Amino acid sequence: MAYNVFYTSIPVLVSVLDKDLSEETVMQHPQILFYCQAGRLLNPSTFAGWFGRSLFHAIVVFVISIHAYAFEKSEMEEVGMVALSGCIWLQAFVVTIETNSFTILQHLAIWGNLIAFYVINWIVSAIPSSGMYTIMFRLCRQPSYWLTMLLIVAAGMGPILAIKYFRYTYRPSKINTLQQAERLGGPILSLGNIEPPQQRLIEKEVAPLSITQSKNRNPVYEPLLSDSPSTRRSFGPGTPFDFFQSQSRLSSNYTRNCKDN
Repeated sequence: MAYNVFYTSIPVLVSVLDKDLSEETVMQHPQILFYCQAGRLLNPSTFAGWFGRSLFHAIVVFVISIHAYAFEKSEMEEVGMVALSGCIWLQAFVVTIETNSFTILQHLAIWGNLIAFYVINWIVSAIPSSGMYTIMFRLCRQPSYWLTMLLIVAAGMGPILAIKYFRYTYRPSKINTLQQAERLGGPILSLGNIEPPQQRLIEKEVAPLSITQSKNRNPVYEPLLSDSPSTRRSFGPGTPFDFFQSQSRLSSNYTRNCKDN
């Protein structure tokens, strides 16, 4: 249903405003941009990781919701509302953990969306003609409902936090190193060689460009489209060749041939 998409899409859409690193850090370490150019931040393995995480969270929400209310005299709408509530809570914590730079808009999208979920469903549950009449009121009065939410969040976030701790502690990337430095406020002495091997190979093969002017070059600025000597080219030994005159001569010959035909 459309309202389910509304609840679950707002925090994710607002998360596009998140920044992995601040502008000051990127300006101090511009070589970190090679990560984006090499596709290390957004690639098929990244999509596969998020797909696997979403599948794991779906299993957690389904299994815990079914088993928590297996021996309760609950209607199908009540169990469905428990599962939907677990999705909203779990999504709020996932977006919070994965966000690096919080703004007011992101806080409103995450926690305001969670509050709006309960307010809207309380209003709908107060309407006698609706199919959810009194369902949300009964659920919120049950301690098992809140324990189920706590269990869903703990089971869904526990392995994710363990993997993030292992990755940040034992196998940190250059992005993680800079993020840790931003949180601690300490300087980064060196990031090592983070340029792709192909980029370093190209830089070695290409000769450096000379920025010094030749001795015979006139230091005075001369427009490109002019009759100055710099616009003339030498065509063969001792034969002057004017590029612009040759172009005009070619165009006149082309016009004459068209008239003859």
